[in-house]
Amino acid sequence: MLDKTLIAVAFALSALSAHPSAADPPPVLRVAAFKDVSAFILASVQQDYGFKLHVSYVQNADEAHDDLRQHKADIVFMSYDDTVSMAVQDGYRDIAAFMPVHGGMLDLCGALDLAAGQNRVGIDTDTGYARALRRYLRNRYPDPADYRQLQWLKVGATNLRYERLRDGGLIDATLLNPPFSYQAGIKRIAALAGSEAVPAYQGVVANLNRSWWASPAHQQAARAFVRAYRQALAAMQNRPGATIAKLAKFYGLPPPVAAAVYARLWDSDGLNTAAGFDERALAETERIFAEDTGLAVPKARAWVLDGLADERR
Repeated sequence: MLDKTLIAVAFALSALSAHPSAADPPPVLRVAAFKDVSAFILASVQQDYGFKLHVSYVQNADEAHDDLRQHKADIVFMSYDDTVSMAVQDGYRDIAAFMPVHGGMLDLCGALDLAAGQNRVGIDTDTGYARALRRYLRNRYPDPADYRQLQWLKVGATNLRYERLRDGGLIDATLLNPPFSYQAGIKRIAALAGSEAVPAYQGVVANLNRSWWASPAHQQAARAFVRAYRQALAAMQNRPGATIAKLAKFYGLPPPVAAAVYARLWDSDGLNTAAGFDERALAETERIFAEDTGLAVPKARAWVLDGLADERR
């Protein structure tokens, strides 16, 4: 009788161990992102490195904010300005940026001619890249009367702005990045980062909630994701021919366009190949935020979890 009891207990314990507990890493890491070149890298993380992700693409920055705040996603890719906006402007203290993704790769595309009535500028929301664009256009149109002629239309995320610009009739100009800034029929006016108005810029960063990060199992999952992401990035950089072919297939681009997109990925405002955050890029982005909002940015960045992206363990 005792033997049968022990066998039953052992069976029950083994059955429990077969199911993950609340402390175990999630079976699928939930990621929310914009449908820019990040989509290509995340696809590689899944397909080439077997990392299980559930990726959802947001329609605008407000949706990205909500996905993080409401814990609909474990990791949210959004601009560093949006990180600062949530932390400083909204007072959301749970947010933590843990990995730099890219410097925006932002080109002002379309046509702006105030005399011809081409003054409609497409943006996502008032936060994010829109702040950098406002600074750039204030520099381009130093006369306040000229600047006031610009009409700002909220038309959504990068892929949606591309569609509005491509189709015409709604907006005259907007910020785009690869692959959208290199599509047929899209005229690039000027690169934003590296200009007099925007000398340096941190575009997209990966964010998480500190309350989520508090779980050791979630820390393990986040570190594994960072390793897979950086492996995918290194493979892209080290295998240009194969990556260009993949870009062409993934986005439906002619090979010469895919090659141009690939080259732009490694410009100074391109993909962040260094593991840690760039101090100058963070500081310039914070300066743009402060000028646009009138809010002081604390020197101690409580919203940055630095060092996680430097995964050599």
